[in-house]
Amino acid sequence: MSQISTEVNKAYLNKLKGKLYGLLCEREKNRDWEKFYDNIMIELMGFPEEHRTINYEILMRKMSSCKYLRFQYFRGVILECMNLISAMEE
Repeated sequence: MSQISTEVNKAYLNKLKGKLYGLLCEREKNRDWEKFYDNIMIELMGFPEEHRTINYEILMRKMSSCKYLRFQYFRGVILECMNLISAMEE
């Protein structure tokens, strides 16, 4: 991967972490978090094949269950997903 592609990928993953944090805030405030969640899931489904590592697969599986979790579990899973994204930056 070229230097520019690496930087763009890191910036994208950082932005994705911000979206997950925003999702957590929306759910905590009991707002329209499901629409926010659906948009993130659509974005993740479009993730390029060459970047679909084991961390991506775990991220997708965890995110897929979030819609059905109570907040206490939802929060923990979102934080785990943010850590997975951090690992994908390396």
